[in-house]
Amino acid sequence: MEQLEFSNGNDQAKLQKILQWWTLPCGHDPVIYSISLPSGWSCPFAKECLSKADRDTGKITDGKDTEFRCSSASDESRSPQARAQRWRNFDKLRRIKTVDGMVELIEYSLPEIWDLIRVGVAGDFFNQRYFEAWLQVARNHPDQIVYAYTKSLPYWAANLGNIPPNFRFTASHGGTMDHLIVKHGMKSNLVVFNPEQAEALGRKIDDNEWHAIMGTVDYASLLHGTQPKGTTAAAAIKDMNARGIHYGYSRRKAR
Repeated sequence: MEQLEFSNGNDQAKLQKILQWWTLPCGHDPVIYSISLPSGWSCPFAKECLSKADRDTGKITDGKDTEFRCSSASDESRSPQARAQRWRNFDKLRRIKTVDGMVELIEYSLPEIWDLIRVGVAGDFFNQRYFEAWLQVARNHPDQIVYAYTKSLPYWAANLGNIPPNFRFTASHGGTMDHLIVKHGMKSNLVVFNPEQAEALGRKIDDNEWHAIMGTVDYASLLHGTQPKGTTAAAAIKDMNARGIHYGYSRRKAR
């Protein structure tokens, strides 16, 4: 069986920030991994952030309702290696037609040692089987943590009361099924264009994944990534740059 490809999160700027606040009882840093699929192509309910990088050329195409460009799609546009890895994962998973088959593949592919896995730094739960497969994987590893942001809210809604406690979900606003967030009281994240917008909404900004993994209330993330010229999103990035606001996930300290 050909394995899925996980990425070492301890080497990723965003996931590395988890180490700022999380230390294992033994005093060691947690071992973090992630798994990704092609942005947009694996996101059936994306809307405001819908962007896709062409599998072969990397050329970006935004959706008709896109308000800000998906940063992971931009990453794929720049990196043929990332693009290829995510498509390989997607191809392997789409060939499997049962939840049990997906569980078997994921379990076979898991790193030997891990404490936390983020599902979908890029991409989302592309069908119900994939969502439920990860629920079972989390159940199989109750002493480890799995977490994800998702716009695939119908799959979550179909499993209310069936989510293992070690799988930490956050609903991402800006999809086609946002009404399910309020209906089911799902913890949610909203992309904001400046800190003042988050403050007005009463949401804390999360730049180190604490709210995603440990939090229980709604929160916000600052817009980041390359945005198309002439858009409101591009103007927001320019404004934050001018004001010295740190909005990305580089290892440099915020000013």
